[in-house]
Amino acid sequence: MIINHFTATGIVFNSKKEILMVHHKKLNVWLPPGGHVEENELPDDAVLREIYEETGIKAKIISNKRNLELSGYRCRELETPFLVLLEDINEDKTHNHIDMIYLCEALNEEFVQQETEIQGIGWFSAERIKELETYENVVKVVYKAVEYINDI
Repeated sequence: MIINHFTATGIVFNSKKEILMVHHKKLNVWLPPGGHVEENELPDDAVLREIYEETGIKAKIISNKRNLELSGYRCRELETPFLVLLEDINEDKTHNHIDMIYLCEALNEEFVQQETEIQGIGWFSAERIKELETYENVVKVVYKAVEYINDI
């Protein structure tokens, strides 16, 4: 049986276009903040909650909504993730994370570190992130995010 969990990750930029990273205790690597989408929670709410819980940073999603003006319908447009990844959590591919990655802007830059899962927090340039202990895919996603931010 395959277990799929929905997760939300925030690539958070500060005013200097540095990226927020957290050092994950269990994995012993640097990652952008994020985590599981809770039952009955919207993914765009989950990413902002996770960023705040892990770092004390309040953020807003950098919107790329299509502005379809869906008035009169019983639906509304959610924030569209920058990227959605299927991440194999274990070797036999029986546990996956469907990770919705959002680009976000920090509304404050002072950290309040969550101690349970996180053992470090920092603002880093994309170049510096290449030097951190992290996954190759994290570096690739960060570079694509920086490229996108520089184009808007």
